[in-house]
Amino acid sequence: MDAEEARRNLEQARQSYDASVTPVLPRWAPPVCAALVAASIALAGVGPSIGWVKAATIAAGILCALAAAQLVLRVRARQGVSGLRGPARQKWRTVGVCCVAVLVSALAATPNTRWIYAGVGLLLGIYTWVSLQKQVRP
Repeated sequence: MDAEEARRNLEQARQSYDASVTPVLPRWAPPVCAALVAASIALAGVGPSIGWVKAATIAAGILCALAAAQLVLRVRARQGVSGLRGPARQKWRTVGVCCVAVLVSALAATPNTRWIYAGVGLLLGIYTWVSLQKQVRP
């Protein structure tokens, strides 16, 4: 193996690794994911006084968060990347811990704090959009 062939193989391995960590997203994915993330936080923090309504809004927030995660995982699967390895696994672990923290705080949400959750949801939605926009096809 000469130096040029080794360089090509190394570049191909680097591109394969980058594709497995940060998939290329279609143009519609970042705004949809951002809306789902914003809705999940806002719904989880509605905090109505009636117990079953509170459980329903928290469940709807969980469903929105799961839909956002499924969207990204399905895009990865369509590109032939299955499973999570390396930095992608660590990022998903961090996201999971954050979701548990939001869930626990949503259980204590009251009607007076719903605006805080709405604001945080909006900010996280914008952050999600900007972060995922970096992975859109040129």
